Amino acid sequence: MDSHPLDCKQAPLRMSRSRWGDSLPGERAGVRHPIVRLVCLVGALVLLAACASTPQWPGVTAQPTGETTPGRWVWAELFTADVAAARAFYGQVFGWGFRTVGDGPDAYTLIDNRGTPIAGMIHRAADADATRSARWLGLLSVASVDAAAEHARQAGGTVGVAPRQLPGRGRVALIADPEGARFGVLRSQTGDPPDVFPPPGGWLWRELWARDGAAMAAFYAPLGGYDVRLVDAGGGPAERRLLAGGYPRAGILELQFEGLPSAWLHYVRVANLEDTLERVRRAGGTVLVAP
Repeated sequence: MDSHPLDCKQAPLRMSRSRWGDSLPGERAGVRHPIVRLVCLVGALVLLAACASTPQWPGVTAQPTGETTPGRWVWAELFTADVAAARAFYGQVFGWGFRTVGDGPDAYTLIDNRGTPIAGMIHRAADADATRSARWLGLLSVASVDAAAEHARQAGGTVGVAPRQLPGRGRVALIADPEGARFGVLRSQTGDPPDVFPPPGGWLWRELWARDGAAMAAFYAPLGGYDVRLVDAGGGPAERRLLAGGYPRAGILELQFEGLPSAWLHYVRVANLEDTLERVRRAGGTVLVAP
Protein backbone atom coordinates (compact mmCIF):
# COMPACT_ATOMS: atom_id res chain seq x y z
CA MET A 1 0.00 0.00 0.00
CA ASP A 2 1.29 3.45 -0.86
CA SER A 3 2.12 5.83 1.94
CA HIS A 4 -0.74 8.16 2.82
CA PRO A 5 -0.48 11.61 4.44
CA LEU A 6 -2.37 10.28 7.46
CA ASP A 7 -0.23 7.17 8.03
CA CYS A 8 1.34 8.33 11.28
CA LYS A 9 3.81 5.46 11.22
CA GLN A 10 5.66 7.54 8.63
CA ALA A 11 6.09 10.33 11.21
CA PRO A 12 7.27 8.91 14.55
CA LEU A 13 7.56 12.16 16.50
CA ARG A 14 5.09 11.92 19.37
CA MET A 15 4.24 14.09 22.31
CA SER A 16 4.35 12.78 25.87
CA ARG A 17 1.24 13.59 27.83
CA SER A 18 0.80 16.77 29.84
CA ARG A 19 -0.13 16.91 33.50
CA TRP A 20 -3.77 16.51 32.39
CA GLY A 21 -3.19 13.29 30.49
CA ASP A 22 -2.45 9.64 31.11
CA SER A 23 0.98 8.07 31.33
CA LEU A 24 2.34 6.13 28.40
CA PRO A 25 2.46 2.34 28.59
CA GLY A 26 5.84 1.51 30.10
CA GLU A 27 6.25 -1.79 28.28
CA ARG A 28 5.97 -0.06 24.90
CA ALA A 29 8.12 2.88 25.93
CA GLY A 30 10.82 0.69 27.48
CA VAL A 31 10.55 2.21 30.95
CA ARG A 32 8.86 1.34 34.21
CA HIS A 33 5.20 2.18 34.03
CA PRO A 34 3.83 4.73 36.55
CA ILE A 35 0.49 3.59 37.97
CA VAL A 36 -2.17 6.23 37.42
CA ARG A 37 -5.85 6.62 38.15
CA LEU A 38 -8.25 7.83 35.48
CA VAL A 39 -11.19 10.08 36.28
CA CYS A 40 -14.64 9.02 35.09
CA LEU A 41 -16.22 11.34 32.51
CA VAL A 42 -19.74 11.07 33.90
CA GLY A 43 -19.75 14.74 34.90
CA ALA A 44 -18.51 15.75 31.46
CA LEU A 45 -21.14 13.63 29.74
CA VAL A 46 -23.92 15.21 31.78
CA LEU A 47 -22.51 18.64 31.00
CA LEU A 48 -22.47 18.06 27.26
CA ALA A 49 -26.04 16.83 27.42
CA ALA A 50 -27.02 20.08 29.09
CA CYS A 51 -25.04 22.05 26.52
CA ALA A 52 -27.19 20.63 23.72
CA SER A 53 -29.37 23.74 24.15
CA THR A 54 -26.47 25.98 23.05
CA PRO A 55 -27.87 28.15 20.19
CA GLN A 56 -24.96 27.54 17.80
CA TRP A 57 -21.89 25.30 17.97
CA PRO A 58 -18.76 25.96 15.87
CA GLY A 59 -18.32 23.50 13.02
CA VAL A 60 -15.31 21.18 12.86
CA THR A 61 -14.09 22.71 9.57
CA ALA A 62 -12.84 26.18 8.71
CA GLN A 63 -14.93 26.02 5.52
CA PRO A 64 -17.62 23.45 4.65
CA THR A 65 -16.18 20.45 2.82
CA GLY A 66 -19.34 18.41 2.32
CA GLU A 67 -17.23 15.25 2.54
CA THR A 68 -17.02 12.66 5.29
CA THR A 69 -14.77 9.65 5.83
CA PRO A 70 -16.27 7.34 8.46
CA GLY A 71 -13.52 5.95 10.66
CA ARG A 72 -11.50 9.17 10.85
CA TRP A 73 -11.00 10.90 14.19
CA VAL A 74 -11.93 14.44 13.28
CA TRP A 75 -12.28 16.43 16.51
CA ALA A 76 -11.51 16.53 20.23
CA GLU A 77 -13.07 18.20 23.25
CA LEU A 78 -11.24 19.10 26.44
CA PHE A 79 -13.50 19.06 29.49
CA THR A 80 -11.71 21.20 32.09
CA ALA A 81 -12.41 22.90 35.38
CA ASP A 82 -9.96 25.72 34.52
CA VAL A 83 -10.25 26.94 30.94
CA ALA A 84 -7.84 29.85 31.53
CA ALA A 85 -5.09 27.53 32.79
CA ALA A 86 -5.64 25.12 29.89
CA ARG A 87 -5.42 27.95 27.37
CA ALA A 88 -2.18 29.17 28.91
CA PHE A 89 -0.65 25.68 28.98
CA TYR A 90 -1.55 24.52 25.47
CA GLY A 91 -0.89 27.93 23.96
CA GLN A 92 2.66 27.86 25.33
CA VAL A 93 3.32 24.21 24.44
CA PHE A 94 1.79 23.98 20.94
CA GLY A 95 1.16 27.59 19.96
CA TRP A 96 -2.57 26.95 19.69
CA GLY A 97 -4.95 29.86 19.33
CA PHE A 98 -8.27 30.27 21.15
CA ARG A 99 -11.60 31.97 20.51
CA THR A 100 -14.49 32.22 22.95
CA VAL A 101 -17.95 31.41 21.61
CA GLY A 102 -20.84 32.53 23.80
CA ASP A 103 -20.86 34.29 27.15
CA GLY A 104 -20.41 33.44 30.80
CA PRO A 105 -18.27 30.86 32.60
CA ASP A 106 -19.65 28.01 30.50
CA ALA A 107 -18.87 29.60 27.13
CA TYR A 108 -17.33 27.32 24.51
CA THR A 109 -13.65 27.80 23.65
CA LEU A 110 -12.66 27.00 20.06
CA ILE A 111 -9.04 25.84 19.60
CA ASP A 112 -7.22 26.45 16.33
CA ASN A 113 -3.82 25.33 15.09
CA ARG A 114 -2.28 27.77 12.62
CA GLY A 115 -5.72 29.15 11.85
CA THR A 116 -7.39 25.73 11.43
CA PRO A 117 -9.98 24.64 14.02
CA ILE A 118 -8.96 21.33 15.65
CA ALA A 119 -10.71 21.09 19.04
CA GLY A 120 -12.74 22.81 21.71
CA MET A 121 -12.83 23.33 25.46
CA ILE A 122 -15.89 22.92 27.64
CA HIS A 123 -15.90 24.09 31.24
CA ARG A 124 -16.98 21.60 33.88
CA ALA A 125 -16.71 21.85 37.65
CA ALA A 126 -14.12 19.54 39.20
CA ASP A 127 -15.53 16.61 41.15
CA ALA A 128 -14.74 16.62 44.85
CA ASP A 129 -13.01 13.23 44.61
CA ALA A 130 -11.39 13.81 41.22
CA THR A 131 -7.66 13.13 40.88
CA ARG A 132 -7.52 15.18 37.67
CA SER A 133 -9.36 18.31 36.66
CA ALA A 134 -9.51 17.75 32.89
CA ARG A 135 -9.99 15.05 30.28
CA TRP A 136 -9.69 14.88 26.49
CA LEU A 137 -12.45 13.18 24.50
CA GLY A 138 -11.96 12.28 20.82
CA LEU A 139 -14.78 12.35 18.25
CA LEU A 140 -15.01 9.70 15.54
CA SER A 141 -16.65 10.42 12.19
CA VAL A 142 -19.40 7.88 11.49
CA ALA A 143 -21.92 7.30 8.71
CA SER A 144 -24.82 7.31 11.18
CA VAL A 145 -24.69 8.46 14.79
CA ASP A 146 -27.91 6.65 15.64
CA ALA A 147 -26.65 3.38 14.15
CA ALA A 148 -23.35 3.79 16.02
CA ALA A 149 -25.14 4.29 19.33
CA GLU A 150 -27.35 1.26 18.71
CA HIS A 151 -24.32 -0.85 17.81
CA ALA A 152 -22.61 0.24 21.03
CA ARG A 153 -25.62 -0.84 23.10
CA GLN A 154 -25.94 -4.18 21.31
CA ALA A 155 -22.19 -4.91 21.52
CA GLY A 156 -21.81 -4.31 25.26
CA GLY A 157 -20.95 -0.62 25.33
CA THR A 158 -22.95 2.20 26.92
CA VAL A 159 -24.33 5.45 25.53
CA GLY A 160 -23.61 8.28 27.98
CA VAL A 161 -25.26 10.98 25.84
CA ALA A 162 -27.88 9.74 23.37
CA PRO A 163 -27.76 10.97 19.74
CA ARG A 164 -28.75 14.59 19.42
CA GLN A 165 -28.40 17.46 16.98
CA LEU A 166 -26.06 20.30 17.98
CA PRO A 167 -26.86 23.33 15.78
CA GLY A 168 -23.86 24.22 13.65
CA ARG A 169 -21.92 21.10 14.69
CA GLY A 170 -24.02 18.16 13.53
CA ARG A 171 -25.34 14.99 15.11
CA VAL A 172 -23.35 13.63 18.05
CA ALA A 173 -23.41 11.00 20.79
CA LEU A 174 -21.00 10.06 23.57
CA ILE A 175 -20.18 6.39 24.09
CA ALA A 176 -18.14 4.09 26.31
CA ASP A 177 -16.87 0.83 24.85
CA PRO A 178 -17.33 -2.48 26.73
CA GLU A 179 -14.12 -1.83 28.71
CA GLY A 180 -15.18 1.71 29.64
CA ALA A 181 -12.99 3.76 27.28
CA ARG A 182 -14.94 6.88 26.32
CA PHE A 183 -15.22 8.63 22.96
CA GLY A 184 -17.69 10.56 20.85
CA VAL A 185 -19.22 9.89 17.43
CA LEU A 186 -20.08 12.68 15.01
CA ARG A 187 -21.83 13.23 11.70
CA SER A 188 -20.56 16.71 10.93
CA GLN A 189 -22.97 19.30 9.55
CA THR A 190 -20.16 20.93 7.55
CA GLY A 191 -18.34 17.73 6.55
CA ASP A 192 -15.07 16.39 7.93
CA PRO A 193 -11.83 18.41 7.88
CA PRO A 194 -9.61 17.85 4.81
CA ASP A 195 -7.95 14.42 4.92
CA VAL A 196 -4.33 15.61 4.91
CA PHE A 197 -1.21 15.02 6.95
CA PRO A 198 -1.32 17.41 9.94
CA PRO A 199 1.17 20.22 10.43
CA PRO A 200 2.97 20.51 13.79
CA GLY A 201 0.36 21.15 16.47
CA GLY A 202 -2.26 18.99 14.75
CA TRP A 203 -3.65 15.62 15.83
CA LEU A 204 -1.43 12.86 14.48
CA TRP A 205 -2.62 9.53 15.89
CA ARG A 206 -4.99 7.82 18.30
CA GLU A 207 -4.33 4.69 20.34
CA LEU A 208 -6.65 2.64 22.48
CA TRP A 209 -5.04 0.83 25.41
CA ALA A 210 -7.30 -2.15 26.01
CA ARG A 211 -7.32 -5.27 28.14
CA ASP A 212 -8.63 -7.40 25.26
CA GLY A 213 -7.38 -6.03 21.96
CA ALA A 214 -9.16 -8.57 19.78
CA ALA A 215 -12.52 -7.96 21.45
CA MET A 216 -12.17 -4.19 21.22
CA ALA A 217 -11.15 -4.41 17.55
CA ALA A 218 -14.35 -6.37 16.95
CA PHE A 219 -16.35 -3.67 18.78
CA TYR A 220 -14.86 -0.74 16.84
CA ALA A 221 -14.68 -2.33 13.37
CA PRO A 222 -18.41 -1.82 12.55
CA LEU A 223 -18.43 1.70 14.06
CA GLY A 224 -15.87 3.12 11.64
CA GLY A 225 -16.24 0.57 8.86
CA TYR A 226 -12.71 -0.49 9.76
CA ASP A 227 -10.52 -3.19 8.36
CA VAL A 228 -8.35 -4.54 11.18
CA ARG A 229 -4.69 -5.36 10.62
CA LEU A 230 -2.51 -7.12 13.21
CA VAL A 231 1.01 -5.65 13.22
CA ASP A 232 4.06 -7.30 14.79
CA ALA A 233 5.72 -4.80 17.12
CA GLY A 234 9.12 -6.50 16.98
CA GLY A 235 9.12 -8.13 20.40
CA GLY A 236 6.68 -5.74 22.05
CA PRO A 237 2.91 -6.12 22.34
CA ALA A 238 1.20 -6.63 18.99
CA GLU A 239 -0.79 -3.69 17.64
CA ARG A 240 -4.12 -3.84 15.85
CA ARG A 241 -4.46 -1.01 13.38
CA LEU A 242 -7.88 0.26 12.34
CA LEU A 243 -7.96 1.14 8.64
CA ALA A 244 -10.61 3.26 6.94
CA GLY A 245 -10.46 4.37 3.34
CA GLY A 246 -7.44 2.09 2.98
CA TYR A 247 -5.27 3.89 5.54
CA PRO A 248 -4.51 3.53 9.27
CA ARG A 249 -6.65 5.80 11.44
CA ALA A 250 -5.97 4.45 14.95
CA GLY A 251 -4.30 1.60 16.80
CA ILE A 252 -5.19 -0.75 19.64
CA LEU A 253 -2.56 -1.95 22.13
CA GLU A 254 -3.16 -4.44 24.91
CA LEU A 255 -2.41 -3.17 28.40
CA GLN A 256 0.52 -4.95 30.03
CA PHE A 257 -0.29 -3.96 33.63
CA GLU A 258 -2.98 -4.94 36.07
CA GLY A 259 -5.37 -2.32 37.40
CA LEU A 260 -4.99 0.22 34.59
CA PRO A 261 -8.31 1.16 32.94
CA SER A 262 -8.80 1.03 29.21
CA ALA A 263 -8.52 4.49 27.61
CA TRP A 264 -7.91 6.40 24.39
CA LEU A 265 -4.68 8.38 24.00
CA HIS A 266 -4.44 11.26 21.52
CA TYR A 267 -1.08 12.20 19.97
CA VAL A 268 -0.07 15.66 18.74
CA ARG A 269 2.51 16.05 15.99
CA VAL A 270 5.47 18.23 16.96
CA ALA A 271 8.42 19.55 14.95
CA ASN A 272 10.98 18.95 17.69
CA LEU A 273 10.24 16.61 20.59
CA GLU A 274 12.89 17.86 23.00
CA ASP A 275 11.94 21.51 22.48
CA THR A 276 8.28 20.62 23.03
CA LEU A 277 9.03 18.77 26.26
CA GLU A 278 11.00 21.73 27.53
CA ARG A 279 7.98 23.95 26.88
CA VAL A 280 5.84 21.42 28.77
CA ARG A 281 8.13 21.75 31.81
CA ARG A 282 8.25 25.54 31.62
CA ALA A 283 4.45 25.66 31.42
CA GLY A 284 4.11 23.56 34.58
CA GLY A 285 3.45 20.19 32.94
CA THR A 286 5.09 16.85 33.67
CA VAL A 287 6.87 14.45 31.30
CA LEU A 288 5.60 11.08 32.47
CA VAL A 289 7.73 8.96 30.12
CA ALA A 290 10.94 10.34 28.65
CA PRO A 291 11.71 9.84 24.95
